[in-house]
Amino acid sequence: MHAVLPLRLALAANAVFSLSSALLMLLRPALVGEWLGIHALVVLQAVSIVLVIFAADLIHQATRQRIATWRALYASAADFSWVVGSIVLLLAFPKLFSALGIILVLAVAGAVFVFGAWQLWAVGRAHRTGKNGDYRHCIIVETNVPVAQMWPIVGNIGDIKKYMPSLKRSVVLEGKAPAVGAVRSCEDHAGKRWSEECTEFNPGHSFAVRFLSEAPDFPFPAKTMCGGWKITPSDAGSQVMVWWELMPKNRLLAPVILPLLAFQADRDFPKIIQRMAASALGKSNEVHLQSIPKVMTRLLPNFC
Repeated sequence: MHAVLPLRLALAANAVFSLSSALLMLLRPALVGEWLGIHALVVLQAVSIVLVIFAADLIHQATRQRIATWRALYASAADFSWVVGSIVLLLAFPKLFSALGIILVLAVAGAVFVFGAWQLWAVGRAHRTGKNGDYRHCIIVETNVPVAQMWPIVGNIGDIKKYMPSLKRSVVLEGKAPAVGAVRSCEDHAGKRWSEECTEFNPGHSFAVRFLSEAPDFPFPAKTMCGGWKITPSDAGSQVMVWWELMPKNRLLAPVILPLLAFQADRDFPKIIQRMAASALGKSNEVHLQSIPKVMTRLLPNFC
């Protein structure tokens, strides 16, 4: 996820517009009321406070080292909600505003729609890989457990269920050892099933899988999908990179699907890797040995 500059610009521009509108309503509510043809100073000031909070959130998103596309998604949802709300207000109360007020409401709604659409486009751009038109999300989690201890856990691909509570079952078919050609079958507690074929396996370092998306019961909205894990040494211990690349069945939904994938991955996988690190140190949820160092994990802001 390297092309994040367009998204930063979209969020920043939206923040400037929102903050400018908020300050005008907050500092000159009588003037804005005169333009709109209404006298509701308290309402205008209340709306301005909400816009200030919204603008502050946009600025925070735009300036973070690791931008969270799922937060940009809900910013666009808020923009589109403003547009719908404006149209409903004009239709429900056609005589509430003056002629100039109606034009002003529609103009603001149009600008807000542009910002929402710009952000959605930029979200998709941020996840584009630049090859084959695929989309990508990747995380890097650092732990204080060395590579030599982490790899036997990560590389044992059939045991992922032990560390991923959402899974009901995970097994390498036909009892094969983890290697190129081995197929891992997974099932979650909702009954969704899918399989992944190992396409690369570098002992002590990394592996990659291809999701068998051609299966008739494949549960994810992707034409093609692959992913992998990679472990590298770090000053703290090791860094675990987990990545996914996919082509959505409907490319127009990429700006929605990828942020949702990013949200789930950023939320769940640091905990999954923490469980792996605890297991690597001989620690479990039931047993806490004082002689074992404390397991530490953190999601790094690096793009990958």
